Amino acid sequence: MTAKHLMIAINWYGPYPDLDEARKRARHDYVHGLYLAIGKCKYERRRALQYIGIGNSIHTRLTSQHHKLSLIVRERTLWLGEIVTAEPSGKRLKATRNTLDFAEWLHARFLRLPLNDKKTKALPPRSVTVLNRWFATDYETPRRRPHADWPDLIDFPDYDLPARAVWFGNRQRTFLAPDYLMPKDE
Repeated sequence: MTAKHLMIAINWYGPYPDLDEARKRARHDYVHGLYLAIGKCKYERRRALQYIGIGNSIHTRLTSQHHKLSLIVRERTLWLGEIVTAEPSGKRLKATRNTLDFAEWLHARFLRLPLNDKKTKALPPRSVTVLNRWFATDYETPRRRPHADWPDLIDFPDYDLPARAVWFGNRQRTFLAPDYLMPKDE
């Protein structure tokens, strides 16, 4: 029997312009989480998605001695991610939460983040989808996508269908209560 499809939603908060500010916020507000760094490495002209990491205490990872973050030398900003969906049921085989592990894996593998070495060569062992949503540092104000290369959705179906990174377009239809209860003839 194959594992059921895992759906992971991530709320990203940022941008944090420096490590100290991100670490301070992470110390108080995050136990388990992700962090994604955007910026320029040496000799680069364009800001790019550079590195994604996870941690059970991510504030301990956000230091100037970090082996990858220290390589982003200009225009570095950080986004802190919180998983907002439930952890899959069943026995945990690793200390790291499955949702964190797979969220990092999909970003590193399918976005080809240049500073990520691990989780880039092999495919995930199960079917998984990640939904990204962005908010300001007040945790309430929705933000637009912080970088053009960062998709809204990464989908890995794991059954002979292609994986997809999806950037939602500008076209949308809004359904406000109570209008969404009954469709209107158009």
